[in-house]
Amino acid sequence: MKKIFLASILVIAVVASTFLVWEYVNYLDYSRKTLHETERWAVIFDSHGDIIAVEATSNEVWSALVNMHQDGSEMWIGGLVEEYGNNWGFRFKPDTINVAEIAAEGAQTWIADISENTNYWMHTWSRETYVFARVTETHT
Repeated sequence: MKKIFLASILVIAVVASTFLVWEYVNYLDYSRKTLHETERWAVIFDSHGDIIAVEATSNEVWSALVNMHQDGSEMWIGGLVEEYGNNWGFRFKPDTINVAEIAAEGAQTWIADISENTNYWMHTWSRETYVFARVTETHT
């Protein structure tokens, strides 16, 4: 009977430990993808299921992001791409962030594509780049 009890405790401990490690790894992944510098930032979730933090300096753009968060709408969110120390290796330059109902076809992409082709989006395209996304969090 003691062996069954000890085995049960061991199984519970292993499951709990595995869960805690899994949650910690997910937290680290989230933190690296949503790295930001200011207290006013939002998390966007693109059409391919990836997330990134955006920090809009424009009050008008910030209001649009907050409204999108509240109503759950999806729009084109973007700006000029610049290198950055997050998991993706880039961010949208804060003073260029824009929200639009439509975007030029050549400017449309997704977060992972920008990450994999940062040089193209920064230097070859070198204009505002947009991802179709919804706002999942706002922080002030």
